[in-house]
Amino acid sequence: RLIDSGHAIVTSLTVSRHGHRWHASVLARVERELPVRPTRRQQAAGRVGVDLGVKTVLTLSDPLTLQRGQAPVLAVDNPRLLQNTARKLARAQRVMARRFVKGAAPQSKGYEEAKDKAAKLQALLSARRATSQHLLTKRLVEQYAEVALETLNTKGMTRSAKGTADKPGRNVRQKAGLNRAVLDVGFAEINRQIEYKARWHAVTLARVPTFFPSSKRCHRCGWIDTGQTLADRVFHCQACGMVIDRDANAARNIKNHATPVRP
Repeated sequence: RLIDSGHAIVTSLTVSRHGHRWHASVLARVERELPVRPTRRQQAAGRVGVDLGVKTVLTLSDPLTLQRGQAPVLAVDNPRLLQNTARKLARAQRVMARRFVKGAAPQSKGYEEAKDKAAKLQALLSARRATSQHLLTKRLVEQYAEVALETLNTKGMTRSAKGTADKPGRNVRQKAGLNRAVLDVGFAEINRQIEYKARWHAVTLARVPTFFPSSKRCHRCGWIDTGQTLADRVFHCQACGMVIDRDANAARNIKNHATPVRP
């Protein structure tokens, strides 16, 4: 309908295969009037603070409705898609490796079957992750006028702890598992989607600095727990006595202290 009315022009068509499925990607230039201000519903909701994590993908300062008819939530559990698929994927890759014959061209039918099975699992994992990310980011920008986030250095967060021969790292295996979990959630992709979808819905994006102590600071009185570790899941304020979930405290700090980002 947009093409027939002259509001859209197709500029390219790309056909590709991802796993066991073929995809046709249509790139079009579409004329669309973007809203200049949030809706009344968004303005009434105001700002929401969002803390990204591994145990819960999103922990929110205010409730978010994911599906119509369901109760709003303050946290979205991590589906752990990679962990749930890892065993099947590892088995498929081992079969593929056993059937590979160096120098053979073409490879055997058995190798191609194993390769297709591994590719199918990778494609399903990617599709499920994308579906989850798009649902969460869309609901955020639809329901709030302002979204407050942390400024995350994902590359630094997922750096290997292996170290060097002279200075070997510590807890290398645990750090590698944490790195996989962070990449599985997709912090960078969630941030990217919120940024461009915010422009589509006239939503203001706000951020706190990279090293802002959102998890260590009491959102009520401002006391900072300098001894807190990643193992501490509950925040105990020794100044005002407040006890709260660590991630919920971080989300409220992000909401209270984030600064709007200029477009």
